[in-house]
Amino acid sequence: MSNLHGRQAAWSRYWRHGALHSLPDDFDGNYAGTIRAFWLRQFQTLASDQRVLDIGTGNGALPQLVCQACTGATPHVDAIDLAEISPDWIASQPGACRDSLHFHSGVSAEALPFPDRSFDLATSQYGIEYCDAARTVPELARVLKPGGRVALLLHHHDSRLAEVAREELRLADWLLQEGGFLDCLEAIIPRVAQAASAEGRERLRADPSANRAREDFNRAMQALATAAAASPFPDLLEEARAFSAQALNALQGESAADILSRCHEYRESLQDARLRYAELCECAMDEATVASFARRLADSGLVAIRYAPISHDNGMLMGWTLVASAAEA
Repeated sequence: MSNLHGRQAAWSRYWRHGALHSLPDDFDGNYAGTIRAFWLRQFQTLASDQRVLDIGTGNGALPQLVCQACTGATPHVDAIDLAEISPDWIASQPGACRDSLHFHSGVSAEALPFPDRSFDLATSQYGIEYCDAARTVPELARVLKPGGRVALLLHHHDSRLAEVAREELRLADWLLQEGGFLDCLEAIIPRVAQAASAEGRERLRADPSANRAREDFNRAMQALATAAAASPFPDLLEEARAFSAQALNALQGESAADILSRCHEYRESLQDARLRYAELCECAMDEATVASFARRLADSGLVAIRYAPISHDNGMLMGWTLVASAAEA
């Protein structure tokens, strides 16, 4: 898995854009349908004097659902994430909700900063599987009250989400490779800027490297079109094509240096996305992996462990649900 600092920085930049969860292109707002129903079942018995721990909270999709489900009796929620988080939506919530939510940035699930037997419910939505299970599961068991519950939504190896992530990881590598599409785009930008003047065009005609840059970019555009036509999920390539068109058109009013700076930012955002795709692919659980995770929970004293695949209303496989309980005292 990616180094800790790199992961923290990449996810912090992602959450700073304001997305509520990690799949904003697929699900607007908060999750709906079967996933929302699963969580509402977990929250329906919560009382205002109880405590919830949300692991890998991101911008707080589950804390937001808690506020919606527990109107008038919002439990105390501690939401942790390794990234730097500060969800914007909290400011618009009623005072009782705002007072009940506490977000903790830079907190690792492998070393929870809470006393033993603190929580009535621990949750995670596409988060806990990114952690080191050998260290996280004992911590999870430690902070649960006797009879406390666990409810998790985990990535499934065969889900559409993992399938898309594997393809987008491949496409990101294709765009970022040395001599690839982004390199060709950055090489052509100064040439296009130079062609804006008669003097510049004259110099370009005498510069063999300018012709090579143009030919390389044309080949890269053709290769991108071919790759997009062949991909089952070509969104990343379509975005790259749109970005290149915008960048070249912007040369009419901006300097090459400014456009190249924008290209650098786009490259960094693509590298961050690549990290997220790679981690999802690495962490998505098949039948054997989720069974192993369940055994870890049992070894740490949790009981009544049940897991099952969950699909969206349209039949698309979305992940695993897992519920468990801490033994009664």
